[in-house]
Amino acid sequence: MHAARFSSRELDDVRAWYARHELPPTPLHRLPALAHALGIGELLVKDETARFGLSSFKILGAHYAIGRLAARPGAAVSAIACATAGNHGLAVTSAGRNLGLDVHVFVPVGTSPARVAALRAAGAQVVVTRVAYDATVRLMAAEARRRGWRVVSDTALGDDDPDAIPRAIMAGYTRLLDEAAAQWLGAPDIVIVQAGVGSLAGAVAGWLQARFADPRRRPRLVIAEPAGSACVLASLRAGRLVTLRRCAPTIMTGLRCGRVSPLAWPVLKAGVSAAVAVSDARSVEAMRRLGEPAAADPIVAAGPSGACGLAALMAIAQEAGLRPVRDHLGLNRAASVFVIATEALAPPGSAPIAALQPGW
Repeated sequence: MHAARFSSRELDDVRAWYARHELPPTPLHRLPALAHALGIGELLVKDETARFGLSSFKILGAHYAIGRLAARPGAAVSAIACATAGNHGLAVTSAGRNLGLDVHVFVPVGTSPARVAALRAAGAQVVVTRVAYDATVRLMAAEARRRGWRVVSDTALGDDDPDAIPRAIMAGYTRLLDEAAAQWLGAPDIVIVQAGVGSLAGAVAGWLQARFADPRRRPRLVIAEPAGSACVLASLRAGRLVTLRRCAPTIMTGLRCGRVSPLAWPVLKAGVSAAVAVSDARSVEAMRRLGEPAAADPIVAAGPSGACGLAALMAIAQEAGLRPVRDHLGLNRAASVFVIATEALAPPGSAPIAALQPGW
């Protein structure tokens, strides 16, 4: 299993893929009023709340990985499967059904009825398990092997993945960074990204390492996670991959994961400057600051997981106990900070596929 340090060839393939499909970029917002309130020079928010007509960034990875899988010469793919705690399942369903594939989505106990309904409306065959997310992943993988379905997972399940899907999903996420780099006026000093299993965070770390070969010129990377599900933070403290024994309940359900993807972990270990565990109260406050902005700042209708990155920034900027982190990062009036609003406030509508173009 190789760490997700992307080669130039991999990144160029993602760029070529999206250039062929001519899909529009999401906005990069500048929030000067909130930046001033937090004591920083610039706040950049990449708004993923309506990516390709869906409600999160997840479609970037699914679009690229499933499209490449189905386009292989001699490919005989008729059914795919995934496990999801949130938007990954909807992205896989949308991309898979758009290519005429049967899609089987396994969701953990406690998944909201609205999310289940949205998956079924999108065309997925949904299985609601009686176990938490990490055990749901294992159940899905076992059933997929038994039935001959291709697994579309955003976390590495082992060394025997012949399709390299998790790596392709992570590579697909780098489209978000390519867009941002074309939109910002200069590279930010600090990048904050939320982590569940760490696939997006690993993609960001891998992209930064590829883009900025000189570590001295590379933006400092901060990982944000829900308190009680901070598996990246626990692993960084231990210096090795750690699996949490349990994950505490959180409103940031899409980030409630107990184990970092083994594919993402090495590149995170090498590239992260700090990690912060975020409380639900901070997430709610961040949602409010994005949804009810001061002055002329734009509105960003982010959900709890989507606001986690901003919540981490607010905690670092304002909490006395995080002063060492603030000093280590150089978070001050001159600093430019980039965060990602990864998901929308509400579950997606009942017919998300209508927003996509057939044949992509």
